[in-house]
Amino acid sequence: MDRTFEGFRETLWRWRDEFQNDFAARMDWTIKKPADANHPPIVRLAHPDRLTVRSGETVLLSALGTADPDGDSLSYHWFRYPEAGTCSKPIEMWGADNLYARGFTAPAVDEPSEAQFIVKVTDKGTPALTRYRRVVVTILP
Repeated sequence: MDRTFEGFRETLWRWRDEFQNDFAARMDWTIKKPADANHPPIVRLAHPDRLTVRSGETVLLSALGTADPDGDSLSYHWFRYPEAGTCSKPIEMWGADNLYARGFTAPAVDEPSEAQFIVKVTDKGTPALTRYRRVVVTILP
C-alpha cells in the first residue's frame, strides 16, 4: 500500500478515490438536508505537526482526538510520504495499521534530515470521506 508514484499524472493516483468521493459529497450537500448528508472527519493530532527528534529515539505519532461530525466510525492509516522530505533512510513503522497511533524509531543520520508522515482518516459514511494531516519530523544526528 505504501508505494511511490512518479510522473505528472501518477502523482494524483494515490488520492483519486478520495477526491471523487469528496466531490460526490459536495453534490449531496446541494440537494440534501445537512442531517442527511455525510461530512468529513476532523483530524486532530495529539502532538504538534512538526517534531524534532534524535537518531535512535522512539517516536509516537497519534491522531487521538480525531472525530466525525456525523458520529460515523473511522479508519486510520499512517504512512510515510517518501516523495517529501530529505531522509533517504528506510523507516519501518510499528503498531497495527488501522489504529489512531503508530510509531517508529528514528534512523541514524549524519546530518539533520526530514521525514514526513501522513495520517489518512476515512469515515464509514456514504460516500466515505477522507481527510489527512501531515507530520514533519526533523531527525538530528
